[in-house]
Parts: sequence; structure tokens; C-alpha cells
Amino acid sequence: MARFAVCLLAPVAIAAARPNPAIVDYSDYSAAFDQFEARTRNMPAEARVAEFRKTFDRIRPGLYADNNPQRLNRRILRSLDEFPALRPAYLQVSQQFDTNLSEAVQNFRRVFPDFSSPLPIILTHELGMRDGGSDYVAGQKVMLFGADMIAKAHNDNSLQPFLEHELFHLEHARHFADCDQFWCPLWQEGLATYAASEMTPGANDHQLLLDLPRPVREPTEEHWREALCTVAAEFDQTNEKAMDLAFTGGRSDGSGLPSRFGYYVGLRLAAEAGQQMALPALARLDDEHARPVVARALKTLIAKANAPCSLPAARMPITRRAPRPA
Repeated sequence: MARFAVCLLAPVAIAAARPNPAIVDYSDYSAAFDQFEARTRNMPAEARVAEFRKTFDRIRPGLYADNNPQRLNRRILRSLDEFPALRPAYLQVSQQFDTNLSEAVQNFRRVFPDFSSPLPIILTHELGMRDGGSDYVAGQKVMLFGADMIAKAHNDNSLQPFLEHELFHLEHARHFADCDQFWCPLWQEGLATYAASEMTPGANDHQLLLDLPRPVREPTEEHWREALCTVAAEFDQTNEKAMDLAFTGGRSDGSGLPSRFGYYVGLRLAAEAGQQMALPALARLDDEHARPVVARALKTLIAKANAPCSLPAARMPITRRAPRPA
């Protein structure tokens, strides 16, 4: 597969192949956003949004989609309005992504020498939605990198471990399928964070994504036993509210646990499991073989913390009804 760049030719952009076998292939639509913003800067807001959707639906159908069209329109307009101030950092990310991804892949292959992405990779403006993660574009699961959010959050020494975190999700997806239970994203995110810490020795919490939107290590450690008991209680459950708090930025439930605390608990679980198995072996576990490893690590942490909670049963059926974006 060739890697693509987009050059905007008003009103429609086309993709031209730019092969580079030294790095993982990806499709690049980041420059298209920059060129569209400059070309339409003086258009009325409503017409500008309509032109945006028309243009990008031709460039890459489904790249910008939402089941709430008005919400999508607001995101588009806000992103276009904010772009001139972000542009210098955004273009730096866009222009250097080749090099940065290549270096991250090179480092990643020291641990996973046969790494290749099972998903198409896309670099684009993500309308503030994500710095990186998997999602669906026109029904196809892809890995999306948001040049806008990378420019805001990772235009520093956190970029390589961030890329390693996301590359690990791609490697892990070759063996571990999305599943519905709480322990599934706990393992996916915890193991990716652990992998980044192993590949970037001495990485700080910012580099490990443990400070977004606010630092999670200290407030989670302050309520460590509550965190472990929450994870044990939710282990085999499919409680979306609990998952939202633990992984996707949901509001605190009054327990004192911070938003995204699951990343830190998951890191500690993966590090505990790493005492018995090397990272490549952990990454190769499928869902059925991973669950007892996660449960044993959690039981060990509960015992070490003398936490007053029941151990996870880890016996409920593993279901895959609604694969989630990562």
C-alpha cells in the first residue's frame, strides 16, 4: 500500500502516492485542512461548513461523521475559527510526521521486530476529538492520528512515547479483540501505557499520557484501595458510566477517583503481570488467555494493598457486541 498525501485543488482534493517503504504506510489529509481553511476564510460560517462537508466527503467519505449533524457542524466551525492560531504548531506536526513516525516505528521494532499495522493509518485534523486512536471511517476500522491534538498535547518530548502507545494498540489488536467487559479496556490501555514506559525508560507521566486532562497518578494513589475495589467490582461488568470515568474522561462519581484513573490502574496491573511474562508474550495473549493474567495481577495488587474488597470472579462470558473506538 502506498502512503498518500493530499494536495487541495479547489474545490476537490486528490491523493497522490508517496511510497516510503522505510515506515509504516499511512494516508495524510492534514494539509488538506490547512489549505481548505485558507481558501474559505472569508466565507460566511454556514456556507463554509457546508463547503467543508462537501469537500471532505469527496476527499475521504466518512472521514468527518457524527450521528448528530449539528454537533459535527459546530466542531467544524470551531476548529476552522481556531486554526489560524494553531497553524504553526499544526504544520510542524504535519510536516514532521514522516520522520517522527519512522523513528517511533524503528524503536518499536526493537521489541516487536515483525510489527505491521493491521489497520489503515490516517493523519488528519480531528476537530479536537483525539490525538490518536482507532475508530470507524465509512464502516472501516482505522487508526486516526489528529494533527491538531498532537500539536496541542504532544509537540514536545511526549511525542515518541505517545506514538509508541498507539503503535502498541495496533500490535495488540493482531491478537486481542475488543470486548465489552470493564477489564478489556483496562488491559488494552494499561498494557499500552506499560509498553510505552518500557520503550522509553524513565518516561514521566506527561510522556505516558497520565496527565490528560489532569494528572491521575497522585489522586489515584490517594484512593488506591478504592480504585482496586472499583476495578474488582466492575471487572466482568459492562457499565458504560464506570468505563467513561475510568477511560474516556467522564465526570467523577464522588468516589474521589479522577477521570481516566483506569489508565494508571491498568499500568500497575500490566507492570505486575510483567513480573511473570515479558512484554511481547503479554501482547500475544488473546482475550481468553489474557483475562486470568489480568485477574491474577489484580488479586496480587489487592492483597498488597490490603484492600477491603472481594476478588474478581473473572468467569462471566466475554462478549464482543459493541467494539469500542480505542
